[in-house]
Amino acid sequence: MKQKSKLFLLVLLAGVLTLSACTGKKEKTQENTKATAKKGTFTVTDIKGRQVHFNKVPEKVVTIGHGALKYYTYICGDKNLVGIEEAEKKGHSVKGQSIHHAYPNLKNIKSVGNGGPKLSPNYENLAFVKPDVIFAAYETSKEDFDKLQEKTKVPVVAIGTIMKGNIFDKETYDTFSIIGKTMQKEKRANEIIQTIKDVESDLKKRSEGISKPLEAYIGATTFKGPQGILSTKTKLDLLKTVGVKNVMDKITNKRSIILDKEKLLEINPKLMLLDMSGKTPLLEDMKKDPTFYKKLEAFKTGKVYGLMPYFTYGMNYDTALINMYYIGKLAYPEKYQDIDIEKKAREIYTKFVGKDVFDSMKKVHPESFKEFKIHE
Repeated sequence: MKQKSKLFLLVLLAGVLTLSACTGKKEKTQENTKATAKKGTFTVTDIKGRQVHFNKVPEKVVTIGHGALKYYTYICGDKNLVGIEEAEKKGHSVKGQSIHHAYPNLKNIKSVGNGGPKLSPNYENLAFVKPDVIFAAYETSKEDFDKLQEKTKVPVVAIGTIMKGNIFDKETYDTFSIIGKTMQKEKRANEIIQTIKDVESDLKKRSEGISKPLEAYIGATTFKGPQGILSTKTKLDLLKTVGVKNVMDKITNKRSIILDKEKLLEINPKLMLLDMSGKTPLLEDMKKDPTFYKKLEAFKTGKVYGLMPYFTYGMNYDTALINMYYIGKLAYPEKYQDIDIEKKAREIYTKFVGKDVFDSMKKVHPESFKEFKIHE
């Protein structure tokens, strides 16, 4: 009987030990699963269709190329940035972009290259800041991004360039989505996308039923830096979305062009919109040759207006949307009676950069959203 009792106890003890071992293994497996989930391995498909793999959400970010910093900052603010381009810190870039007004610390972030249309970062500075990801915006081949990733040993995510002058297109939305997924900020990315789509829908509804669209000329647009009145762009969402024709669309297929004065006098647009990013060269030329400006019909009739800089090292999405409301109200006031431009500007800036920077922007560009007169 005693032997049976001992045998029973041994069997019971063995069962308890086995159960404990199994439970321990189960708990350990659960811990490993949690650790793997926390580690967060995931893959992002970039704008070039490249599969970029991550072992964790990036904590140190570099942006290079036209518009890359804007795209990123609209979603993440200035958090996690360790490297940007020198071109983002120069006068007209700082003054013309809402992101710099909202996040003045951007100018203190280390430069990782001069910037420009060519993919040519400073590899020594890139190595120094040790990024977890490089968001790169260039019109170049898929292979060039592969080479950059191979050389830096850092995940490189190709995004849209904001160079085409389009706002409402798939590449724009895809870029926001790509950054949102990479940084685990998909909800925020979707908010920005929806804001843009809502504005497009509103503007298109307002432009319905326009039988005789007005024509306008946009001048003083940036082209390798600030330019005067002769610098212009074509095929802009900025005009067509609000039912205004760009006088240049029937003259050239080039996206950006610098006219000569004789050609602009020949076109002689009745409505002119001037990007205030070009204010300095514009005023300099006015003082040198005021007679030229006095010959232009739009200046004679007081139909020249200032726009807030909308294209500064790439498209300034928030400002571009605000300008659209302003242009629409100028061209078709009866369709925009409910729109107060200042109120709309404050609303849009807050949505994009998390802060109302209208006063700061207007202080730097006081000629925006009003008639622009000849300065002699």
